[in-house]
Amino acid sequence: MTDSVSKQPFFAITGFRFRLWPILLAAVLMQGILVTGRESARALLKAGPDVLYVGWIYLAFALFLQAVLAFAGILVMRRLLPEADDHVRWPPEKSYAGLALLIGIGMGLAMLIADYWPALIAGHAPAAGYDIAPVPAAGMLAALLCTGFAEETLFRGLLVGMLVILVPGRMRIGGLDLPIAAYIVALLFGLAHWESFLVNPLHLAIAQQLYAFIWGLIYVWLMERSQSLVAPIIAHGVGNFTEVGIVMAMMATMPPMAP
Repeated sequence: MTDSVSKQPFFAITGFRFRLWPILLAAVLMQGILVTGRESARALLKAGPDVLYVGWIYLAFALFLQAVLAFAGILVMRRLLPEADDHVRWPPEKSYAGLALLIGIGMGLAMLIADYWPALIAGHAPAAGYDIAPVPAAGMLAALLCTGFAEETLFRGLLVGMLVILVPGRMRIGGLDLPIAAYIVALLFGLAHWESFLVNPLHLAIAQQLYAFIWGLIYVWLMERSQSLVAPIIAHGVGNFTEVGIVMAMMATMPPMAP
């Protein structure tokens, strides 16, 4: 008796149709929403009392504006591309929230090592520049916990949702089977952090590009399995919260790393 079930190849691309213009559109939408949110927050807060223009308030306001713009983009997509799935819904079945929490913690620890390994090896607190006074520290951590609402709505809800239809196809690498759109947007997600090359050492900037790409794929994996943005929002926010929370704790309890 022979086995009639053939093994699937380790690598396969199915149903792929390349189109350049949707990828360029996605890049323009990404930059437009991110930059508009940041610059609008900067301008509005500078026009108010000086006490408002501090790091955590600026971050929270920028994230809020980016989320509003991303949701507006999703509403437009629903009208112009009704077959696209933005995954803006409560999980219909399994939420994957617990797994997303664990993944987020793992992401935070990985980013901590990638971003601050010289300080960790030396046994010093990173020279990260965070304000660790109680109110600004709590505000910054709360804002970071909410980053997923803005960035997952934009990157996975709007951009992946759009490109799944306009650049169809799936890529399987081993047990990982994701839409081509996931890989495109993961690259864009890394490129959104391009300013790291201007302010950080080259090895650190490259590490951030790599883990941003990998995280982008994991977020889509969570989104597809839960059929919702809730799980990637949790993983994204918890990852940022974990890394910065540990850095702040190190700054409060350990000697500083020389700049």
